[in-house]
Amino acid sequence: MNILTSQPPETVDIGGRSVPIASGFREGIRFEMMALDENLTADHILANYFGADWPEPYDEAIRAAIWFYHCGEEQTEEKPEPEPKKKLKNNRRSYDFEIDAEAIYTSFLQTYGIDLLAENLHWWIFRALLLGLPDETPFKQRVYYRIGSTKGMSAKQKKDFEERRKRYKLPERGAIDHKLSLLERDTAIKKYVAERFKEVNAKS
Repeated sequence: MNILTSQPPETVDIGGRSVPIASGFREGIRFEMMALDENLTADHILANYFGADWPEPYDEAIRAAIWFYHCGEEQTEEKPEPEPKKKLKNNRRSYDFEIDAEAIYTSFLQTYGIDLLAENLHWWIFRALLLGLPDETPFKQRVYYRIGSTKGMSAKQKKDFEERRKRYKLPERGAIDHKLSLLERDTAIKKYVAERFKEVNAKS
């Protein structure tokens, strides 16, 4: 779905009917954090997006929730790796919604004039704006020092860069910890969610 030509949805189709879904960015963040912490179960997915009143059939509800998290992108079983495995050996995770919460908040306020404490942005809009933040914002500066290269820098520049990299270093966290950029991490989480969804279906 193109967010430039139609409004992001507030409902999903389950069992032939239109069902309200929690569409705010906080639910999307919670979903992603559960994926990172390898804590993504069918119950967690349903509770996150539909509260206590889970719509039936449950398998369709889970599929609709994952479709919503993917911002309307249809997922296929076979997807290419975002990077060859040999290139992932020394890659660093680029951001964390908990550790970088203040930097994300400040960056949205500076760039878009959006107070994330006062507004409940639609998840699809939030995700697009997050990926589009300018390089000079506090959030993207953290990302830069975590994954940037020191190639071509002087010894003094490298020392300063590595000190800042150490300051912003993230602790290891879950299954997606080895991925690199914002877009690559997004792809990695989608792949992990698809794999977990297949596991959930196999057990149901």
